[in-house]
Parts: sequence; C-alpha cells; structure tokens
Amino acid sequence: MTGSGPIPEPRRGERRRGAPRTSERRPGESRTGERSAERSAERSAERAGEPPSGARRRPQAPNGRSPDHTDRPWLERHAKRIRWATWIGVALIAIRLIAPRPDGWRRWSDAAAALSDAEQVRTAALLYYQSAGRQWPAPGHSGVAPAGMLPFLPGDVSFARPRYKLAWEYAADTTTGARAIGISVIGEDPRLAQAMARRAPEGLPFVVSGRRFVVLIASAAGNR
Repeated sequence: MTGSGPIPEPRRGERRRGAPRTSERRPGESRTGERSAERSAERSAERAGEPPSGARRRPQAPNGRSPDHTDRPWLERHAKRIRWATWIGVALIAIRLIAPRPDGWRRWSDAAAALSDAEQVRTAALLYYQSAGRQWPAPGHSGVAPAGMLPFLPGDVSFARPRYKLAWEYAADTTTGARAIGISVIGEDPRLAQAMARRAPEGLPFVVSGRRFVVLIASAAGNR
C-alpha cells in the first residue's frame, strides 16, 4: 500500500523524474557536441565563401592592398624616396658646377707639367749661352732638343711628351735684324695654350699664338 504523502523535492543538480532534459550543461559535462557544431558552422561558411566567424580580416582594396594605403596621396607614400632623389640630384649638380670635367683636369695637369718643362729648358738655354761664348743653340725641330743643350737639361725633361711637344725657337729677320728666342709648347689640346697662360707664374714673359705657347728668353728689335 502506497503512501499518499508529499513527493520530496529533487536535490540540486538532479533532474526531476519525468521532466524533459534541458540544454543546461552539468558541471563536468563534455563540450564535444558544441565544438562539433562550431566546426560544422565554420565549414559551411567556408564553402559559401564567407570568412569564419572567429576571424577578423581587414578589408582589402581591389589591388590587394589595405584601404589606408590606397587612400594616402602618392606624394605622401613616396616622400622618403623623393627626398633621397632630390638630395642626390642636388649633390650631382653641385659637383658638376664646382669640379671641372675630366678633360679639364687633364688640361690643367698638362699645363702645369708643360710650364715646368719650359722653365727648365729656359734655364738650360741660359747656361748654354754663357758656356758657348754668348751663342744660342741652332734652331731645332719640334719634339727634339738641340744637341748642345743636352748636357744642361735635367734627366726628367723631355721635348716629346705624350700630349704636347716642346721646340727650340730661334727666329731672326735677316733684313731688319729682329730676333725672337724662346721655347714653344704645342699641345694636342687646342686650349692647352690658354690654360698655360692662366697658370703661368707672374713675371714670366710669354706669347700665345693660336695653339702655340712661347716662353720668351730673348728678343731684340730690328733697325727699323
């Protein structure tokens, strides 16, 4: 015989007998079912071409770059490169204006060397004049030193250089008696004579005639 007393309340966490099971997960219950459902939802979204729910992707422009890159002006994006290119261009222009061209360097170097050779030949000619009884060497050819002057020339002096030649000049006018004695320099560079004129030391007598630079040693006017 069953008693008709009150039905006791179920303890906490217990499901009442006959009541439907709820979705509430008990402590310690596995979450395998929930994870499987999330994975299924992500696969479905990937098939549909949508990003997974947990992923956060930045919107991209049609060219594959971020919108903030395309929205920035071109000058702002390339400002660093433009600054470097500007500084390099200014430096090249300054070097071009200040420094002479390579052919200018060679011309100035040849002018200094030719002036040094002419000065040493001038000294040798004066020594020859004193030792030969006040006589000058006979006229010679361009690039060839007079034979009588060779003992007085330093060993590093040559009348035939790769880019210019020296010549002993002895010009005399038999009618008037005018004479011009000196050393001429003729260079392959048509502007070598002008460069020598600019670099000539103060007090050096010289004459420039076309491509010829003549260092005067002695001159005398004629009877006229």
